[in-house]
Amino acid sequence: MKPRNLNRFGARTSVSAGLLMMSVAGSASPLAMASTNDDAAQPAPATEAAPAAAAAAVAAPLPVLGPPSTWVVTPPAPLLTIPAAPDPGSAEPAAAEPAAAEPAAAAPEVFDTTGDRLAGWINEAIHVMRDNGVPVSGKDVRAIRTVVDKESNGDPTAVNRWDSNWRAGHPSKGLMQCIDSTFRAHKLPGHDDIMNPVDNIIAGTRYTISRYGGFDKHPGLKSILKGNGYRGY
Repeated sequence: MKPRNLNRFGARTSVSAGLLMMSVAGSASPLAMASTNDDAAQPAPATEAAPAAAAAAVAAPLPVLGPPSTWVVTPPAPLLTIPAAPDPGSAEPAAAEPAAAEPAAAAPEVFDTTGDRLAGWINEAIHVMRDNGVPVSGKDVRAIRTVVDKESNGDPTAVNRWDSNWRAGHPSKGLMQCIDSTFRAHKLPGHDDIMNPVDNIIAGTRYTISRYGGFDKHPGLKSILKGNGYRGY
């Protein structure tokens, strides 16, 4: 019998040791690497692909930027400005609230609604008399208009030049045909013009109330109610 080749045995021992080390390290399977042939086993290509791919990924170059025209620039967020806290000592006093508007004055009461100029004079005269406590109201409007119509035909400049008063030297004047002494006795302060239509109505109405107690006892109006003609007062 020929002695075995010790060199071949040693080579197989070395290969087996190397396969054992690679198997422990996880690099490759000993079954894939070893061979029953006496020749040294070649490593399998599939087991070497994973470490090569990992190395290629680590060594891959960084992406290259394109030309500036392709860059997308994100503007920076605006800075938030926080105002400083006001100094309590320098704070301006709060503006005063505007005063509440006063209610609009009520429209004056209309007693004579006829709408002509005589109605305006009668309304004003009644307001003045009521403000001075004279007991007159809207119910007296018709009586006042009748007296004015019969005495002066609504003419505030009328002067009687034919009756007894004229012959006595003190003619009747104005809308309600007052003589001077009667007018002075029954006018109101600030209404001193006998030819002023408002002043004349005031004096003639107050004279009627003072002498007859009201228009319901006015001699000229009573005569009309009885079917007779008007008569002066």
